[in-house]
Amino acid sequence: MALTLVQLCGVVGLICSLTNLFGDICFLDFYLAHMTFDGFGTFDHTSRRGNFFEFQQEWQLRLAQATGWMYPIWAVSTSLQLYIGTHSFLPCSLLAYGLCIVGGNLHSGFAFATILPRVLHKLQSDGTLSPNQMDYYQTMQVLQKEIMDTYVFGYTPGPPAVMIASAWIACIIVTKQTEFPKWFVLFTPLVTISWVGAVGFLIMPTPWGLYFAGSFGTWIILVMNLAATIVLWNLEDADVYKLHND
Repeated sequence: MALTLVQLCGVVGLICSLTNLFGDICFLDFYLAHMTFDGFGTFDHTSRRGNFFEFQQEWQLRLAQATGWMYPIWAVSTSLQLYIGTHSFLPCSLLAYGLCIVGGNLHSGFAFATILPRVLHKLQSDGTLSPNQMDYYQTMQVLQKEIMDTYVFGYTPGPPAVMIASAWIACIIVTKQTEFPKWFVLFTPLVTISWVGAVGFLIMPTPWGLYFAGSFGTWIILVMNLAATIVLWNLEDADVYKLHND
């Protein structure tokens, strides 16, 4: 049985969400194993074993970086569903733009932040560099700060665009006649990010709550994708065409 456009978007969105979740977990695992919370991207003197990965090979980080490639597909499938349901082009386009920026610069770009910690800790494990050689360590920390500053600047427009578009879409659903019921607002990103943060930091034990809350970028889109797919599941392609041509 052939899938309708709405159903296809739902399936693609689910696959993209699970792919992105792998990338989130991998990068978070690397952060906890090699970095500290003294500053964004600041790495520790020594490395620790990850809770999910050992990072002895690079394939996990390469695959996590490659998940950024599917963000345009994820953005189209998500925004198209929302456009079908809200009949509003501009906020859905803004959401797609924000997701593409997040995927290309934030998600894929974080792989560059892993290079210096991996080099430093490999030199230490090989005995090439002693922990007492603080000048090398401090130089690498300065370089890491420059990398993180550039990284943050690169993704700056993405998260605000996603949140503005999400609030805009929620407002449309509440104030106008759409294909979505009013309760759909409860599954939009601003609401999802609130309960994900609360569950991750207040309920779940450390460090698992950090993985859950730190993956909020996946949850805010996954939850909205699933809700939109359920609401619009029985909408046939002919109905979609009719809705947007009346």
